[in-house]
Amino acid sequence: MVIAGFVIPSPGLSTPDPEYGDSSEYRPLAAPSNPELLIVPAIKLRAPIIPISMVLEGGVNVLHPPEDYREVGWWKSSAKPGSPSGQTLLTGHTVHTGGGVMNKLGELRPGAAVQIKTKRGTVEYLTTKVFVYTRAQLAKHSEELFSQDRPDNRLVLVTCTGWTGSEYTSNIIVFATPLGVRKNDDEPR
Repeated sequence: MVIAGFVIPSPGLSTPDPEYGDSSEYRPLAAPSNPELLIVPAIKLRAPIIPISMVLEGGVNVLHPPEDYREVGWWKSSAKPGSPSGQTLLTGHTVHTGGGVMNKLGELRPGAAVQIKTKRGTVEYLTTKVFVYTRAQLAKHSEELFSQDRPDNRLVLVTCTGWTGSEYTSNIIVFATPLGVRKNDDEPR
């Protein structure tokens, strides 16, 4: 999977999940922290996160997910979980024969919980929007998707879709809003 040219539209409306809808149960992460583990219970995704960087290929910035199809990449120039602003961007492989870490990302629905474990605690997010962009649409909206110029934080998950037998033609994109760390979380602050 290759994500080229970078942007994304404003998030959709949230559909609260009763288990994840009460903000009084959460506190902010003590300080922004590097992501270590992605957990998405609704699609049984649990994967280690490693830092990745964009590379210049043919005059275009390209973000490749990790080589290992079981790992998730965190674009290290994006916001860390717990940041008050910006976007935390994670990407991983879809494998047309199965087994890719994000093969089921398109099954996620608004209201689903997403968790990112860090050394300072586990930040919980609420999925707000799931949609597909063609490669051309992704390039056209790349500034929105990758820009860190946001007044509040959001999580962005990206993977490929639209396998033609020889290539992927589109990307699944998920937006999620941070709720925080559960107040009863006994991890270090």
